[in-house]
Amino acid sequence: MSYQENFQDLFIPGVIGLITGLFIVVFVRAIEFSTELFLGNIVGYIPPLPAGEGGSTVYHFVMERPYLLPLSVAIGGLIVGIITYLVPEARGEGTEMAIKAFHFRLHLGLKSAVFKLITSAITIGSGGVSGTEGPSALIGGSVGSFVGKLFKLDDHTKNIALAVGLGAGIAGVFKAPLAGALLSGELFYRRDFEVEALIPGFIASVTSYIIVGVFTGFDHMFKVPVHPFKGLSVPLFITYFVMGVLAALVARLLVYAFFNIHHFFVNLELHPALKPAIGGFFTGILGMLNPLAIGSAYGWIQLIMLGKTTYLTPLHIITGVLMVILGLSLTLGSGGSGGIFGPCIVIGGLTGASFYYVANFLSFLPHSHIDIASLMIVGMIATLAAAANIPLSTLILVVEITGGYDLLVPSLIAVSVAYLLTTDITMFPAQVKSRIDSPAHMDELKGALLRTYRVADIMTKNVITISPTDPVLKAERLMAEYTISGIPVVVNGKVIGMVTGRDIMKVPISDRAKVTVEHIMTRNPVCVLPDMSILEVLNIFISNGIGRAPVVDNYENKNLLGMITRVDIANFLAEQERKKLAEEHDTALE
Repeated sequence: MSYQENFQDLFIPGVIGLITGLFIVVFVRAIEFSTELFLGNIVGYIPPLPAGEGGSTVYHFVMERPYLLPLSVAIGGLIVGIITYLVPEARGEGTEMAIKAFHFRLHLGLKSAVFKLITSAITIGSGGVSGTEGPSALIGGSVGSFVGKLFKLDDHTKNIALAVGLGAGIAGVFKAPLAGALLSGELFYRRDFEVEALIPGFIASVTSYIIVGVFTGFDHMFKVPVHPFKGLSVPLFITYFVMGVLAALVARLLVYAFFNIHHFFVNLELHPALKPAIGGFFTGILGMLNPLAIGSAYGWIQLIMLGKTTYLTPLHIITGVLMVILGLSLTLGSGGSGGIFGPCIVIGGLTGASFYYVANFLSFLPHSHIDIASLMIVGMIATLAAAANIPLSTLILVVEITGGYDLLVPSLIAVSVAYLLTTDITMFPAQVKSRIDSPAHMDELKGALLRTYRVADIMTKNVITISPTDPVLKAERLMAEYTISGIPVVVNGKVIGMVTGRDIMKVPISDRAKVTVEHIMTRNPVCVLPDMSILEVLNIFISNGIGRAPVVDNYENKNLLGMITRVDIANFLAEQERKKLAEEHDTALE
């Protein structure tokens, strides 16, 4: 490996992971401070924490002033609204912004990371339904973009640095380095993978994970009491298949609610700075009715897994699915700051718990093998995979957040079903189907077009021709009239030569009416066939130093069928690019 490769594949990802990890530590502490400031001081409520964040199995639920919760979230929303009005890049869902920046090669500076950290901490700490992973993705992406610019990387490598940083951010906050590395390549596409981001993504994600772990501990996010996996029976398969179907339905409901509420706030005739406060106020009302609809709710999910449901009835849990969906949609749809990953995990966990209670009531579950924690974890992973189009990363995530492989096979069943039932939706509209659909890979798109399309698809069929006995003056006038720089010389439909503007320039002006074309033409010119790819034609142009060629039926008869030039190829590529951008614009409007 060369010095340059070591620098780009080892050192730079390490720097990205280091800086991202430090940012995530500050972000976690900022959320703790904001939670104490808003929920603690105003509402008199401190939410439970999951085991990996220092949570205890013993939790005493107290909310001294629940009537002030709408005020707390509204104040947080107002502060965030003012900040995001002044700094627009801090608004909304962080992952979506990072994905868009990747595809359009937009620069994300540290300013984006700092303000996203502040606004997301305020949103979550004041009680808004939001997640830490979206802001962490944008923070990491901003760090990657900044480091790429700092070390003067080329545009393509800077884009990979952004992707690597995104994965490192999620790896740090989730304490899931492998899943973070995979997200570096998977999150940008619905049906593809950014392979170049994988290896540097591993380095950056592991580095970020270590930095965060040194300050906050290396425990898995959730303590999960599940039965060891001893094999797959028909009842178990059916159970997890149904779990996948339920996750797909919930993901569809989530996408529908989120974007409809978002469109409502976009069209609401109100100052942008006030909209997050309105959304926050109604989110606070939901939180008064159900504590699951406050903040990240990871701690409540942990308590439900452990069977600590002193303060939560099955009705709280079942209705919590809808309330968290509405809370997320109101919080982020109104312009609040944060992420979608966390709420998706909470919604999926509540869906799994709801399934457990309902199936138990109907005596549906195979009791000896299924517990509530297993269904909750599988529900989390399946719902996130369906809503975000990231099946591979979520399957690895289940191992890293639980610390074991016991739920890997059940998760594979549920994730596959949920993913296949939701191929037409996503919480991230900036995702594209594949690399070839990404503006960041426009050069690859052009290469694919050059290999796919044939000469017959773009050649000019109505060709201006000339006879070898015609005077050079006629050829000059034809070129001027039709704005062309070369004319094939034809006898009885057969190409015998080619005359160009350079050939004409060699004849004195006074002699152009006397000298015939046959005296200056290039005999047996390079010709191409209609079934050749455009790439083959470009290679012929380059190797022969020409810019045009007659298209003939075969190399023996050379009967003229058309004409193709470099200009024709350039115009074709430009038109395809214009159509692609128009389609992306129409999709964005939808």
